[in-house]
Amino acid sequence: MRIDLYKVSKEMNLILNIEHKFKSPFSRKVIEWILHNISYGKTTNYSEIGKHLNSKAYRAIGNVLRSNPIPLIIPCHRIIKKNGQIGGFMGKERDGWQMELKRKLLQIEIY
Repeated sequence: MRIDLYKVSKEMNLILNIEHKFKSPFSRKVIEWILHNISYGKTTNYSEIGKHLNSKAYRAIGNVLRSNPIPLIIPCHRIIKKNGQIGGFMGKERDGWQMELKRKLLQIEIY
């Protein structure tokens, strides 16, 4: 797995038009909040996102993140479980390349 450039580029300033990928106002609010508040090296959980959005729809937040088509740009790998476990990634909860990618990204950013 080659993600060397990601290691070097700790800050990315991109302008994204997310309206065509995230159709509902709720999904756009979730993604916009993550983009503006969860910077490189930081993590949060579904409850915290919900609290900031005045919503207890934690499963809906998870569904928005599960449908993220560009996970390196929209950093849903930074969303972990409230108990500190890394949780799922790209619709997967267990073994697979998706979970290995999440572990690697968190390792690069945080540890």
